[in-house]
Amino acid sequence: MDNQICWWFAGFEAGLETLPQEERGNLLHACAENCLKMGMLDFYRGIYKDRDGDIDQFFQALGELEGLDTEIIVPQNEYWLIFHQCTCALHTQGYINSSLLCDCSRQSVLCILKELLPQRRFSVEPEGTILGGAPSCRFHITALEG
Repeated sequence: MDNQICWWFAGFEAGLETLPQEERGNLLHACAENCLKMGMLDFYRGIYKDRDGDIDQFFQALGELEGLDTEIIVPQNEYWLIFHQCTCALHTQGYINSSLLCDCSRQSVLCILKELLPQRRFSVEPEGTILGGAPSCRFHITALEG
């Protein structure tokens, strides 16, 4: 681990803590989009396409992946997405350990859903995260009206 990079990320983490929630969300949304461009967005597009564009089948397929669980609460409208480990390289490589980073994951899920279903809007709310001390990262996903 590069000590200069660790030093920089300590400042980044401190800066995140000072930002209002909306500004922090905007910053982490841009980070999530950039991260997804590294290949994960194509991965999720492939799963969605293989399931003929059916969002319920998409979530069911995600639940079959190692390290993930899903639950369809209300078909076509409400889901749980559960990660059993944090896979963010910023955390796994020891650069950031703040639960504020978990908003990047939330933003990532929002980006994926917007890409797959541009005509719909979703709410993604964390209900416990690993970096926040929970045993897993649980995201409650709800389709919004309009």
